[in-house]
Amino acid sequence: MDDSELKEILLTLVTPNQNHLTLPSNVKGWSEQSEEPVCYWSGITCDPIDNSLIGLNLGNGFWTETLLCLSQTDEDDTAHTRHYQDRLLHYEEIKDLYLHKNRKTLDSIHTRKQRNLQKGEAAAGPTFPSALGKIKTLRFINLSANQIQGPIPKSITDLPNLEIFDVTKNDIIGTFPDFQSDSLMVLDISKNRFYGAIPKHLFGHPEIGDDTAPYLKSIVKFDISHNGFNYTIPLNGDSGFYDKEAQTETVLKNLQYFDLGYNLLTGTIPNNIGNFASLQGLFLENNRLVGTIPKVLYRGSGIGANPLPLVQLFLQGNMLSGTLPSGLAQLPNLKELYVDGNKLTGTIAPAICNKGLNEVFVNDEAEHDLCDNVVCPANSISFEGVAPCTRCEEDGSDFRRYLGQRDKECRPKLSEVEILDLFFDHMHGEEWLDQRYFWEAGSPACQRPGIECSDSGKVTSIRLPSLGLRGPLISELGFLSELHSLDLSDNFITGFVPSEFRFVDKLIDFDIKGNELQGGIPVLLCITEGINSNGVGPKGTNFDLLYSCDNIACARGTYSDFGHAIVPTEEDANGSQCVPCYDDEAQFFIGRDSCTDISFGMLQFRQDDIRHVAVYTTLALFTSAFIIHLVIMARRRKKYVLSENEDSSSQHQDPFPLQRQDSPLSVEDDEYEEYSDDDWTAADSETGTLAKKEGRDYSAIELADILPTIA
Repeated sequence: MDDSELKEILLTLVTPNQNHLTLPSNVKGWSEQSEEPVCYWSGITCDPIDNSLIGLNLGNGFWTETLLCLSQTDEDDTAHTRHYQDRLLHYEEIKDLYLHKNRKTLDSIHTRKQRNLQKGEAAAGPTFPSALGKIKTLRFINLSANQIQGPIPKSITDLPNLEIFDVTKNDIIGTFPDFQSDSLMVLDISKNRFYGAIPKHLFGHPEIGDDTAPYLKSIVKFDISHNGFNYTIPLNGDSGFYDKEAQTETVLKNLQYFDLGYNLLTGTIPNNIGNFASLQGLFLENNRLVGTIPKVLYRGSGIGANPLPLVQLFLQGNMLSGTLPSGLAQLPNLKELYVDGNKLTGTIAPAICNKGLNEVFVNDEAEHDLCDNVVCPANSISFEGVAPCTRCEEDGSDFRRYLGQRDKECRPKLSEVEILDLFFDHMHGEEWLDQRYFWEAGSPACQRPGIECSDSGKVTSIRLPSLGLRGPLISELGFLSELHSLDLSDNFITGFVPSEFRFVDKLIDFDIKGNELQGGIPVLLCITEGINSNGVGPKGTNFDLLYSCDNIACARGTYSDFGHAIVPTEEDANGSQCVPCYDDEAQFFIGRDSCTDISFGMLQFRQDDIRHVAVYTTLALFTSAFIIHLVIMARRRKKYVLSENEDSSSQHQDPFPLQRQDSPLSVEDDEYEEYSDDDWTAADSETGTLAKKEGRDYSAIELADILPTIA
């Protein structure tokens, strides 16, 4: 591509402002009148050997503020921040990475990572410049902080040589972009408006390969933080690159920076993260992750694995449970560890406290326990969940049993009446379908409809099915110590299943089917014995059936008549299991007790798909019938013409030549074909012809049987 073609493409970026464009004196090029070669324009980098355009660095607002003269709305930077090594690649570092692209380490750059991204209303910005997709030699693109709106064009994601793509701090919308370059090292689409699931083929799907995710072997930085990605992190299960002998993945070995923070991700932290042998920064904060902190973070994964070289581990602001593993002290390079705002219990191992962690963020000059730098202990509070921590009085409060509680004051323990009042408010009790179930605030717990109590006045049962309850399920229900039965089925409850139910030792019946709950079942709840007979079964019962999250509620994408699996009651029995369902509700919510799919044997089909097949089949049948009708009419016309001329047949040759009587091939009219000895095959024998004919007849019969069923 010559200089004039490049100039024409690049000027499309400033065409909207060309008539009144006044560039600063230090900006070279970017105008029709410019005589400077494109390679000398500001923000342009060319290959020193062949002068091909390889880099576009218009980041940090240079495109919109300088070239388009659009005002930039500043972000609200008043939120409290935690310092860490962000490794954001600015212009000089991009060039440095390109010139040393085989280097395995990136220079550390101290910046700040906002804990809360608060954007003001930005002026209307430009759409993504799709014309750049014509420059196939592009290797890095930096368009950060340019108010870009709309999706990323396919012409950009198809660039074959892309190594660095940075569009952070824009207003780009869409699902995860499908890049095709096998050289991509830096992918930063953080602080935009992307949404949807992270595609399975990116990481842990058996079918991934060079064709589905070509950059897995080269990626160094992967940052999709501060967006709206949901569902789980697709890293569970072996990928197509899994080495069975070494018991490890052979891709993502160069990945150093993995940031999924500030999204809507659910599920657990995948064990496959232990395969990221070069990982220095893992940021999963402020999502909806449940389960425990996996051991692979400090053990690695595979035969002969070593602890990960993690420098920073951000897990705060999730719903993680269990204890803080002492093995994290084995991470040799760890400098920052944040786990506050979760549901972790227990104490902090001295080995972790003595590592001197979080010194960059914690700036408390007062004398305090080194463990407070990591996370505040149970029965204490802090605005940030770390030092300075305020100890609370021992009053048996269930709400302060967690590490790193974020609060401004020590709140007293709630009574059961207060818990029920809180539940009524969160479930929009004033709008329940049956007003006989209206609960007066402060009224005795045992006198409320749907509530049963023990002789001592403790709440033992809550049964409120099909009453139109809506809102998130509050965790405080898990502190009703005598509760043994909870039926909230067939309502519109949203949110997630709180892990606090694991503290209710007597909980036996737990029915949440038919709601709109998302995410997964907390792992510690899945191994809690007694809930829906979880862990209770005859000798010899398959352990995976005995202790299963499905016993609490069917996972997303599955269903059963009960909304959960049933533990086998007899030895070697299977009980009742959750089975796959592909309708929309089952894909979104857990605890489904119905499925709109239609089953044929062992196969399931969505109703919408079957409707489409029925419509298309009907159209195809009508079309075929119409064509056959036309053919029959045409042949009738042909016979009619022949019969009209029957008397004069002596003046005409027979239109159909005589066939040999001993020929194994008998055809009529337009089905006739001539066969020479050279063309003969076994399929032309009497047996072969019969077999082919029977095959056609069998297929026709099979199709005739199936089509009416589908229609």
